Amino acid sequence: MIITLSDNGFDTMDPIHIETGLGIVIAMCIAIAVALVILVVWLSRPNRRPTKTVNHGRHDAATGTSVWHERIDDVVARHAKGDLTRENAFALLAAIARDFASAATGSDVRSQTLTDIEATPRTIGNQHGLTLLRQTIEALYPPEFADAERNHTAREATVEQAGEWVANLVERWR
Repeated sequence: MIITLSDNGFDTMDPIHIETGLGIVIAMCIAIAVALVILVVWLSRPNRRPTKTVNHGRHDAATGTSVWHERIDDVVARHAKGDLTRENAFALLAAIARDFASAATGSDVRSQTLTDIEATPRTIGNQHGLTLLRQTIEALYPPEFADAERNHTAREATVEQAGEWVANLVERWR
């Protein structure tokens, strides 16, 4: 039996009421603790939604350099066998260079002109690569478009050289 002080003087209090009140407080504390643990676990779990991966100038397994070299070698070999005209080979090599740059930068440069490529904002991550792309496309333009009889550069360039220019772009891209 517990004796307590009340307005009427000393009063006796049944121990069962004290234990019941204390039990409710303990139960409430345990419930709050469990709720907090559940909340922390729920908030700290990883996001299960798939995220879109953006390629910012690095090669992943699907776009390793060997894939690009195979495409370049295929064009050069098809031209050597006579399956492709000189102009078609230059056009395909330019397309490979643009496809590679598009994959490496994560933005579509397949239809950009030299002026567009030059005007593309440069960052530390893309400056070197975009400069190489501009130089490669600029070198491919005369053989692809110019009249070989009137243009010395267009006349002298070979498909094999152009293949090396595009391969150089692939290898030196950073």
